[in-house]
Amino acid sequence: MLKDIVIRPQALAVLCAIILSWSAAAFGQTHGSSPIASTLRESDARVAAIAYRLARSGGPICPETHPLTGMLFHHLAEYGPADRAQMMDRYALDRGPGILSVLADTPAFRAGLQAGDVLLAVNGDAFASGASIAAEAKRKLWRKRAEAEETRLEAALRKGPARLQVLREGRTMELTLESERGCYGRVRLARSTQVNAFASGSTVIMTTALLDFLKNDDEVAVVLGHELSHNILKHPDLLDEQGVPRKGILRGIGKNASRVWKTEEEADRFGIRLMWRAGFDVNAAIPFWRRYLGRYDALPQIFRTHPSLSVRERITREEIAALGKPAPQP
Repeated sequence: MLKDIVIRPQALAVLCAIILSWSAAAFGQTHGSSPIASTLRESDARVAAIAYRLARSGGPICPETHPLTGMLFHHLAEYGPADRAQMMDRYALDRGPGILSVLADTPAFRAGLQAGDVLLAVNGDAFASGASIAAEAKRKLWRKRAEAEETRLEAALRKGPARLQVLREGRTMELTLESERGCYGRVRLARSTQVNAFASGSTVIMTTALLDFLKNDDEVAVVLGHELSHNILKHPDLLDEQGVPRKGILRGIGKNASRVWKTEEEADRFGIRLMWRAGFDVNAAIPFWRRYLGRYDALPQIFRTHPSLSVRERITREEIAALGKPAPQP
């Protein structure tokens, strides 16, 4: 998380339910000559491409590597009840995970997968019905089940190329999907007026308001590098094991605050290394933190779990100095 916040219930619903803001009419596009072959809006594709670059280039320094494909999913449950009938009728999202975006020059692109495809099975194992997942009354449950379907594909890819049964415009076909190894890199863009980003343990959520605040791709990489680092280093799980609440005033008091502070420093440091390996300008970090914390860091020190601006500047300078040589080609 970039800063200490109190999330309003209405905003939390937006962050959880309106994942990857989307215009259904855009599904008519398919990948072709566009640099980014997707049906996402430009901002969604931009975030996805930067995250993929960080994850792929960071593989050699990550504690674990994961299969990367270059596609983003959407699930029926992520749409409001009023929109689900249309999504089932026109795009068959009741049949399985839908492909929302395919990034250029990635395994998914090379396999021939397209935005608008629906995955029916992997290696003969059928994906769960999107309708059954959407029927879950509790948001936490459907989110967990939806992510489990993505994890199922990743598990298959760990063993090698995967045979996919794909539904495209009413026709069923089989494609073979390979993967690249890299850091864990799931991201989502959520429509929200809150200027923030956070790591859930399984996914990085960046708000559209924060994306609008960022000046360039290097600043986007600062944020994504930091938040991806939390998930890569398993900070949410670690803090859960230590009994640190994920929100609320107790998170910022006593040992809880120092434990969170430690993870924030680790994420700052590792995020700089991810940026450097991916060929982003690590010198963008300090100007970003100055602008961001200068405008949005308003909590009293007693409740603060994140490093101050001066500390973040010191951490950044130390990491840049430690790199000490030109970045490798991304």
